[in-house]
Amino acid sequence: MKKKLRLPILLLAVVVMMSIFYIHEANKTDEPVASPTLETETTNPDFAEARMQSIAEANALIEEAEAKLASGTLTIEEIQQQNALINELRQTKVNEIALEEMIMASLDFDDVLVLLVDQYLDIDVYTEDELTKETFISITRLAREKFGSNYIIRLSKTSRSD
Repeated sequence: MKKKLRLPILLLAVVVMMSIFYIHEANKTDEPVASPTLETETTNPDFAEARMQSIAEANALIEEAEAKLASGTLTIEEIQQQNALINELRQTKVNEIALEEMIMASLDFDDVLVLLVDQYLDIDVYTEDELTKETFISITRLAREKFGSNYIIRLSKTSRSD
């Protein structure tokens, strides 16, 4: 190959590689894929208030754990524990919101509130209809799919007259 052709071919190869790199980077996004949003429509203001209070409490615990991490005084084991706590709190909130959306979509309730408190998974449905055994079984099945069988499910009903 002639010496005059080597440099232009090398430059062309570099341009092609850089173009591929930039196209690949442009397709990346920082947004999580298909995660539930906190903008779930609600028809019950009490549910919205309880949901926001629960999120605020989880955020306070996350900030506390992050402050401990930022202090730089923790051992490796303590750092792992704090990171696990942060991930668990975030995942719990995502799972609660996802379960709310799943129940509303599959069982056609006006609103649903799901809160994980200690070993209890509290599920409150907002409807005028009576809850049947089949409805309870369906809700329990959805809750077990999302949270596993480690929690006791407490189902309650709230209506406009309550």
